[in-house]
Amino acid sequence: MFAGEWSSKFPEGCGAVSTPGLAPLFDDPRLEMGNRMYGGFNNRSILELGPLEGGHTYMLQQFGAKEIDSVEANSRAFMKCLITKEIFDLNRANFMLGNFMQYLSTSQKEYDWVVASGVLYHMREPLKLLRLISEHSRRIFLWTHYYDKEIIDESEAMRDKFGETKTVERQGKSFELIKYHYQGALQWQGFCGGPAADATWLTRDSLLRFIRLMGFKQMEILEETPLHQNGPAILLCAQKP
Repeated sequence: MFAGEWSSKFPEGCGAVSTPGLAPLFDDPRLEMGNRMYGGFNNRSILELGPLEGGHTYMLQQFGAKEIDSVEANSRAFMKCLITKEIFDLNRANFMLGNFMQYLSTSQKEYDWVVASGVLYHMREPLKLLRLISEHSRRIFLWTHYYDKEIIDESEAMRDKFGETKTVERQGKSFELIKYHYQGALQWQGFCGGPAADATWLTRDSLLRFIRLMGFKQMEILEETPLHQNGPAILLCAQKP
């Protein structure tokens, strides 16, 4: 069904091959780092935003999560998650097709963790997403790209995808946002970005300050890749008191 559309590489020796499957999301050291923070994922309830193809879901179950609700908006990615669930018997995972912004806005359910890997920079309203996350969990695992003008301007492949920086006010404080355009990436059937033709990125400073503003006072930056090929990236975990 999805030959040539898989982003994730299935685990070695599992008996199934995903093509081209270049990203090691079923064996991701970033999630292993997250599992060492704040008591880890064992016996925790988890909301996973944008599971893509279920690689991180697989890892969360391996880590002992007691319940994983995963919300995916891309219908093709959702179907691949169901294939992953069947192959690896992810019996503690509940995959849902839909917009996780709507889910967060309407659900009253609280979770021990929200896992948001590779989704924030696909949002048109990233500050709203962070606020909604803060209403559902005391802990967040976040991997995202952020905007750094000096670095982006040096990248011939990246600089033309961004618009002008604008400033918005939230709770009396200022935060910087910049529009990002997907351009030709939208034409690939395996595209795993957001549902719109553009998104909004945050600067690093605005990202960290807003997370703290939402009550996540304890924060650990686990990894940072300023020269990532798709734009500066950061991995962090944060927790409320």
